[in-house]
Amino acid sequence: VPNIDLPAMCSPCFKPGPPGEEAQVPSDRLNNVLIVRDLEVLSTASLCIHAGKAVWVLHVVATCLLAMTAALKNTKLLMAKFNEETGRTTCSHSSSVPLDIRHLPLSASFGIFDSSHILADPASFQEPLLDAFITVILNEDGALNSIAQSGLPTVGKNSSEEVVAGCVAEAKKRCADTRKCI
Repeated sequence: VPNIDLPAMCSPCFKPGPPGEEAQVPSDRLNNVLIVRDLEVLSTASLCIHAGKAVWVLHVVATCLLAMTAALKNTKLLMAKFNEETGRTTCSHSSSVPLDIRHLPLSASFGIFDSSHILADPASFQEPLLDAFITVILNEDGALNSIAQSGLPTVGKNSSEEVVAGCVAEAKKRCADTRKCI
């Protein structure tokens, strides 16, 4: 259950109260990357303690895909057993198992400024000035998980397809470099 919290202390743009669209949209994207896509990052079967009775629920509180990936990579679940007679689940505090992580996705973001420049990982103060925004999510083998795009990403005489292809190629390089650090 990914949840992105953007409290007012993060930026003057965020106000106290229930999560706004700025938090809900990326939370949905994280959920899609985690379990909904064909390239399922986390084996949901590995969260099952007893079919139809008990499962682990992971509450992922993250501000970005990198934080979520690192957190899941280091998460261990207590050994749990479901007792049919009592209908209760008990956990062993002396034994744990790592999550069954199938893929470790990473993302790279790009912004198109003035239809002439591609900015890698634009800062929040740059975002309102962008014509388009592209986020590329790749698995560890460089396989494309998803692309999120807002606006029409054209640069000079290059079509949007050419710009997106260039961003995917650059994302592969950036994600490979990032992966070496985690």
